[in-house]
Amino acid sequence: MESNTLNRYIELISKFEKYKVMVIGDIYLDENVYGKVTEVSLEAPIPVLEVHERKYNPGAAGNAGCNVASLGGKVFMIGVIGADSNAEILKKEFEKRGVDTKWLVVDPTKPTNTYGKLRAGGHNIPTQEVLRTDTPRPKLISGKVEEMVIKTIYRVAPKVDAIMVGDQVSSVITPKVLSALQDCANKYKLLTVADSRARANFFEGFDVVLPNDKEAGIATGIDVIDYQTLLKAGRTLLKSVKNAMITRGPEGITIFYQDGRVEDVPITPVQVVDVTGAGDTVTAAVTLTLLAGGTLHEAAVIGNTSAGVAVSQHGVVTVSREEVEQAFMSAGGPSKLKTLSQLKKIVPQLREAGKKIVWTNGCFDILHVGHITYLMKAKKEGDVLIVGLNSDRSVRQLKGPGRPVISQENRAIVLSALECVDYIIIFDEKSPLPIIKQIKPDVYAKGGDYTLETLVQSERRFVESYGGRIALIPGIEGQSTTNIIQRVKGS
Repeated sequence: MESNTLNRYIELISKFEKYKVMVIGDIYLDENVYGKVTEVSLEAPIPVLEVHERKYNPGAAGNAGCNVASLGGKVFMIGVIGADSNAEILKKEFEKRGVDTKWLVVDPTKPTNTYGKLRAGGHNIPTQEVLRTDTPRPKLISGKVEEMVIKTIYRVAPKVDAIMVGDQVSSVITPKVLSALQDCANKYKLLTVADSRARANFFEGFDVVLPNDKEAGIATGIDVIDYQTLLKAGRTLLKSVKNAMITRGPEGITIFYQDGRVEDVPITPVQVVDVTGAGDTVTAAVTLTLLAGGTLHEAAVIGNTSAGVAVSQHGVVTVSREEVEQAFMSAGGPSKLKTLSQLKKIVPQLREAGKKIVWTNGCFDILHVGHITYLMKAKKEGDVLIVGLNSDRSVRQLKGPGRPVISQENRAIVLSALECVDYIIIFDEKSPLPIIKQIKPDVYAKGGDYTLETLVQSERRFVESYGGRIALIPGIEGQSTTNIIQRVKGS
């Protein structure tokens, strides 16, 4: 990416914190239960799940709002919850993520929308989903609840710069609620953005709607099976809304402009782990980019990049402004290269999936068969291999002024091409201990020229203090970067 273009995207992202967004729509509590199947019940022929952990996330419009907050915007969250224990959990989860809950409307006659996943594993296998739970599908609000939502809209509208709708099950955005939103948008000159699972054509006059290709087909009654039917669905949406941005997964985003133009904005390929909630991330990023003065094209690029960060992690996640900036900074570089803040989010998700984390570190200057053999063996000590790569500065401290031969950026690219390497982090210190303390690997792999006594003892003591294991892996005789350099000089 050219420096001027990069600077433009970084500039837009840096402005996100200036803006306030009303986020309104269907709110869910996502409940994730993790455990292990231990036996078959004596009372019935069903497995017994030994529960180890419960985790919660705001879902649907709630997740979209949390993404606005994590990207730097201020959120005014409007939606309907029940008067139950799950409502209290949901409010706490919002507050953890910097989302104000005082605008939520309580309907004591209905439960808080809750969607659950039970994940279980055995003694020697990773976890997998074994059951999903759901509350009764909510119906359109009416009566006093609808009046309270509309009243809240009029109270919040003068305080914000945009209205962002998350319409997952079409229970909150009634015709009267939509009319109130349209009235406030016109009165206060607010940007309007909507993401709807089935009603993308419902939001008449909105500046942008953001369905995926399947949702665009549902809204327009067109079976989107190829590019031509996609074009037909997108142009049909323009009869109701000003602009449409249809997300297409690995194909990126197709923009349908108000003036009839169509533009395909591709993604930068990433390793996809879980696409859950990626649409909420795109909607949040697009809304903030447009508020910051970006074009629809720029909003699509930032939306694609933000989604790329989201889908490379497990479960429903919120994407931070720093992560998106880092994704742009490393554009064209290895997708396996991560920051410490990214690893601190990725590692717990891997553990929830039953993965064993292996850590190793080194200079890996002039990658050779000794390095590759060592890394392949290190990976076999667990499930996921994280490589700490010494920065150029730290290599000079360790090896002298003539090293490294290969820059840290190029060393990272070469390492990322190895199938056995899952993630890479560049560190600037002589010791990786500060990173090890943050991620607490299950296994710390070191080369066979070490013994337990010759290891850096502070590193050894810390790993062993939480039950981690040291794995000493024998090397290949005569294979080292120093020997290669000496042979080249000798020739």
